[in-house]
Amino acid sequence: MADNIEINKLIAVLEQSELNLLVDLRTGDGFNEKAYEKVVEMLTLFEKEWKEVSSIPKEVATIMVELYGELYNFSLNYSGEESERILKAAKNIKRLIEECLEGIEEAQLEKNQLFTKLFAYINEDGHFFEKLRSGKGFDDQQFEKIYEALESIMDEVHSWETLPKAFITILINFYEMDLFVYTYQEEFHQEEEADKIYDAYERVFELIAG
Repeated sequence: MADNIEINKLIAVLEQSELNLLVDLRTGDGFNEKAYEKVVEMLTLFEKEWKEVSSIPKEVATIMVELYGELYNFSLNYSGEESERILKAAKNIKRLIEECLEGIEEAQLEKNQLFTKLFAYINEDGHFFEKLRSGKGFDDQQFEKIYEALESIMDEVHSWETLPKAFITILINFYEMDLFVYTYQEEFHQEEEADKIYDAYERVFELIAG
């Protein structure tokens, strides 16, 4: 296992590579293959490094939470082969992130009283995020309970240097609510539900960002 100094260097490489990748896409310069490959390299290293641990540094967690959604949205902004390259990269990064977060069951985190209500409310009535994915719409009452539980958690979590893997997975689900907006508009043709989801995403994003 690498020491803290080496880990911090690797985290810095990941942060810079992610920045290079996203800035080039944001400015219209297209897909930066070199930056993408470095992101993949770092995530692969971290998957091996943190396979047996339950929490990972917040800096890396933040990248994991945001990166797939960012890339997916950029794939919609580009067209043709460039769009396909970005989407393919997004899916591969999502897979790598999921592998990094494997091994720690949600049930273990549920034993922590800080997270008990959050997981209970998410899992109510067929699971909040699964209902969104399947096109069942946005459950206003369930979301408000989830948001209240998340709000109480974030007051404490903002001061932590590492985040539990299972909680990072939940944060990814929150962050990717943005992607459901497009799905509900274009596939399900439910504009009102899309608006509700986007408003909820904005509230959660502001809360997570602190």
